[in-house]
Amino acid sequence: MRVINATEGLDATGRTTHLSLAIEGAHIARIGGAVDAPEDVIILPALVNAHDHARPLRSSSVGGFGKPLETWLHRLSMMAPVDPYLAALAPLARAALGGQGAVMIHHVRPMGGTDYMTEAEAMARAARDVGVRVALGIGMRDSNPLVYAAHDELLASLEVPVRAEIEARFLSQPMMPIKDQLARVDAVAAALGGPMFDVQYAPNGPQWCSEPLWEAIAEASARTGRRITTHLYETKYQRAWADRNYPKGMLKRWKEIGLLSPRLTLAHCVYAEPDELEMIAEAGCTIVTNASSNLALRSGIAPVAEMLKRGCKVAMGIDGQAFDEDDDALREIRLLWSLHAGWGFDRAFEPSTVLRMALEAGREAVGAGEGGRLAEGQPADLLVIDRAALDDDALMPVDPIELLFARGNRAHVRELMVAGRSVVRNGRLTGGDLDAAQRELRAAYRGAMPSRAGFAQAWAGFEKAVCAHYLNRFGCC
Repeated sequence: MRVINATEGLDATGRTTHLSLAIEGAHIARIGGAVDAPEDVIILPALVNAHDHARPLRSSSVGGFGKPLETWLHRLSMMAPVDPYLAALAPLARAALGGQGAVMIHHVRPMGGTDYMTEAEAMARAARDVGVRVALGIGMRDSNPLVYAAHDELLASLEVPVRAEIEARFLSQPMMPIKDQLARVDAVAAALGGPMFDVQYAPNGPQWCSEPLWEAIAEASARTGRRITTHLYETKYQRAWADRNYPKGMLKRWKEIGLLSPRLTLAHCVYAEPDELEMIAEAGCTIVTNASSNLALRSGIAPVAEMLKRGCKVAMGIDGQAFDEDDDALREIRLLWSLHAGWGFDRAFEPSTVLRMALEAGREAVGAGEGGRLAEGQPADLLVIDRAALDDDALMPVDPIELLFARGNRAHVRELMVAGRSVVRNGRLTGGDLDAAQRELRAAYRGAMPSRAGFAQAWAGFEKAVCAHYLNRFGCC
């Protein structure tokens, strides 16, 4: 049994001073107070990143800065296939160093150029080595590989060399049949699924999936109990697409086919309408808001206060696009508060609400079950913050939640514990070598850059055509 004596304990329910916390196995065995000579630390539940993509390196390194999602996604093809183990270990290691005890990976783009089971096994091994909980959402799609419509007109507008490059890059492989996509999820879940590695259906989003695919996923989830995670209304162009293709309401159709349920996670919802939020709340779905990503990809600012007002369960995600591209979840909760909690004297919610999003609401979305509070019997998924470093000015007593939301970041992480295992200690990983992994990844990507020369040359013409497509089809809507 391990005992941690802390000056402060903090979760969404409030603050405890002079906390004694005993850990036995993977759970909190006992909590008490009034300890002598406690460590000058703040202990709180580990943060949960309920939506991510676990990208090996920063997308701005391949020219991804300032691009809307609709071109940014294509730009990621500048990143060649690399070792899938290293591709998973690096982002999961950064996540742990940033305070994340659990990460949901929406795996829309395999990194290894190998068969899917081999890649999934490598990801599971990386998760074990780092020590964090992972939910693997296996990407599913069967529509619209280039734009949110038939792409014949777009291809016809390209110069011949550009068209040839784009067809080879994005259209050379046929879409996998629906039954095979479902079978792949089932196979990975049977081989790798468990308490620390959840496997989910992860359709990429409405504009990339046909009606038969949505119906098949809804039926499979109801039959198996397996969770579904998807993107919804991330950009204004996706909103316009949905309104055009579902004039009677897309979420009404999803309700009809049984897709809306407590098993469904919806990432973003930047352009969700109030009546849709009420449908989402009524069905018990979880919304994951991704503040940094929405800014980085020029998507907008999600109506988080309205989501809460309408009764939605809201969790926090980083989406592989933390504000400094460093997977720092502590900085992310500060940004979430700053953008969404209201202006002036009008507060839509308190910092404790953000803690609930980051500590509790996401656990169901990542298949981690109950947790996120400092209480006996809860999972020993814990984050220990160096309170003295956080309050290095030390002028007067200040509530630790104020200090955390004013300046907390990964530099203040003393320890991260997941299921009773010390994953980060004194600011360093106990499993996995992040520096070595990033060195190998950078070398691999640099070595593969010549193979991307044709795509780089074709990019300007392709990007211009994609931009024209969305402006001509959807205008400023």
